[in-house]
Amino acid sequence: MAKKKNTKSAAQTDVAKQQKQENMKSKVEIKQPERNQEKMSRIVGSIFIGLGVLLVAFGIYSFIRFREEPAIDIDLEAPVLSEVTSLTNGDKILIRGSAEGFDDVFVYVNDVKVGSAKVDGEANFSYEYTVENEGEYAINVAGVKGFPNRVMGPRSEVKMAAVDWTDPDPEAVEFKYGEETNKETFVIAGTAEPLSTIIVKRGILSYETIASSEGEFRLEGIELEEGRNVFTMSIKDQAGNEITLEEKIRVTYNPAGDVNGDAVVDGDIPQASGELDALFGNQLMLIFGLIAIVAFGTSFVYMYKKER
Repeated sequence: MAKKKNTKSAAQTDVAKQQKQENMKSKVEIKQPERNQEKMSRIVGSIFIGLGVLLVAFGIYSFIRFREEPAIDIDLEAPVLSEVTSLTNGDKILIRGSAEGFDDVFVYVNDVKVGSAKVDGEANFSYEYTVENEGEYAINVAGVKGFPNRVMGPRSEVKMAAVDWTDPDPEAVEFKYGEETNKETFVIAGTAEPLSTIIVKRGILSYETIASSEGEFRLEGIELEEGRNVFTMSIKDQAGNEITLEEKIRVTYNPAGDVNGDAVVDGDIPQASGELDALFGNQLMLIFGLIAIVAFGTSFVYMYKKER
């Protein structure tokens, strides 16, 4: 009986070993695909890392090449400047134009590159340059295209821009007018900064004229109300700088007054406000005085000779 038990126990042990081996075999078979998948993931990851390194290297190369000054190609067509602020009293110069076939334009001020502007789908570009000082500025542009190797065409024609922050000089303004008139309007004439605008105001009424290239101006048809009228005069230069003179213009309008002329002084000849009458009266008094002196002297000499 004892031998029979041992035989049964040995058989059970063999079965258990066989099951254990089968379990281990199945585990090995299950883990094998996981190892292959991990290996493939590493290979793919290495490929992407390599591509990333290449892209970074290409980006650095392109950046360096793009930052370099482009090569000059004189056979390309130069851009066209259509608008440059010619005169301003601000701090901005607007630059506009067209650059057919280019991606960008380089902007040059006084032969120094100050920036760039994109060329849009219609071949137009726009750039605003901020100045730090008043004065004259020479503006031109050059078209640029290509990536990463860029080429630049010839520069456009030069256009000048002037920045003027200086007010007109009030000491340079001179004007004359008659202070009295019997007309409904009067005239003021004088000199100011050449090509400046002369503005005469009273209330909501405003009258303007432009001085000649020599600085002479004449403003006519300034309306008056009966009685005393007070006006201000302002001078505005071509850049837009404007000053108002401290001196007021005062004209008295009397419809019933005995006043000659149109209330303006032209050169050295008075033509209004009764000045001509006053001057003529003064001259007559001087003439009569001289005649009286001559007559008295003649009489005195005659009497002296007669007594002798």
